[in-house]
Amino acid sequence: MSDDRGNAAGYLGWFFFGTALGAAAALLLTPKTGQEARELLTQGSGDVAKKAQEFATEAQGRAGEWLDKSRELFEEQTQRLLNAFEAGKDAMREEIRKGSTPPRA
Repeated sequence: MSDDRGNAAGYLGWFFFGTALGAAAALLLTPKTGQEARELLTQGSGDVAKKAQEFATEAQGRAGEWLDKSRELFEEQTQRLLNAFEAGKDAMREEIRKGSTPPRA
């Protein structure tokens, strides 16, 4: 499910990129004075920069969430491994204490 969200975010990013590229091409190819074209580009670039900043902030938040979840899973798996190791050591000690270890050949 999170993979679908990542794909959707990627498509949305490419959509905004394409929109900005199309808008810039339209502005450059229409017959306007230099001053008018510069004003339109400046206005459009501000909007694109704002959208890019929002997208980056959202991506950073998601990355932080994924990092936290990964860290939690790693800690859980490490604890399980340590518990299993301790249980194995305890079982070995118990068998040695009972004296039921098979003779070595």
